[in-house]
Amino acid sequence: MDIRPATQADLERLIASAEPASQHHLRERWETQHRGDGLFLLAHRDGEVVGHTMLFSRSKYAEVRAAHDVAEINALHAYVPGQGVGTAIIRAAEAIAVDWAKPAIGLAVEADNAGARRLYDRLGYRPWDGADVVDTWTEKDAEGNVVRSHADPCTYLLKPLV
Repeated sequence: MDIRPATQADLERLIASAEPASQHHLRERWETQHRGDGLFLLAHRDGEVVGHTMLFSRSKYAEVRAAHDVAEINALHAYVPGQGVGTAIIRAAEAIAVDWAKPAIGLAVEADNAGARRLYDRLGYRPWDGADVVDTWTEKDAEGNVVRSHADPCTYLLKPLV
């Protein structure tokens, strides 16, 4: 499995096969990478994308940024569960965070996402010393019009890298 930042060609292939609501999120991830605020990491196996995540160079949550200088994994997707894709993406994100000289890496997980929580626990992520965070985001159609807004309470997890 090969984990690497998305290319323009990758983005075009992903958008062509994505639902309209996902197309906007894919473009946002590309724009974040293009600005230099993170990397849109794709997992490739046998020439096909089998998962992805956004690795931010700093937390998207103000309360976390105030307390910790962390890289942050956001929206981890493994298209084929139980085959090590999520673990491989996380390990690659951790290695990049080390290269960025970050002392820790973090992520937010919703309380009802027990499968993801088990993965993060197994990989050494632990609840941070602050309160839960609220992940706010909007669903948009392919043209960027807001379809629905979300405010999801999440437990924030940290893993030291040094």
